[in-house]
Amino acid sequence: MGLIERNLTVQAAPDRVWAVLVDVRALPKVSPHTVEVRHTPDQLTHEGERFTQVVVAAGKRFESEWEVVGFEPGRSLAIEGSVGFGVRYCLTQTVEPAGPGRSTLSVRIRYKLPFGPLGRVASRLGVERLAGTEAEQVLRNIAALAEGRPPPHPGRGVAAAPA
Repeated sequence: MGLIERNLTVQAAPDRVWAVLVDVRALPKVSPHTVEVRHTPDQLTHEGERFTQVVVAAGKRFESEWEVVGFEPGRSLAIEGSVGFGVRYCLTQTVEPAGPGRSTLSVRIRYKLPFGPLGRVASRLGVERLAGTEAEQVLRNIAALAEGRPPPHPGRGVAAAPA
């Protein structure tokens, strides 16, 4: 199983960062490939909730089903799902205070690629690097929204305008 970890200091209080994290409807603003989110509550509030993420990558449209598998209000959100081609992800995002009006936003992505040894080779050939770059972009976009400014790299089809 692969692992990607990234973190970022955000110039916003933890509750502002948390509000962006649990608003899964904001995914098209923060994720570069997300074009739509369906079957979701207004906010994620507990384990067991589910939603569908629609992604466009490599010119193809994919649907991913996600479930909240861990939820610590104001601190940690974990979702698990499949992102196509048999790739399984568990994504955990954590918010911690980092001083007055600041937070540390962290993401931990555990993933499993299909095809055994071939999947491990694909990981070494760049899958992990690409996923890590996208994770950094998503963190920057979440930070921007929490700080009340437009995302520097808005998601697909979303104009860079204040949320």
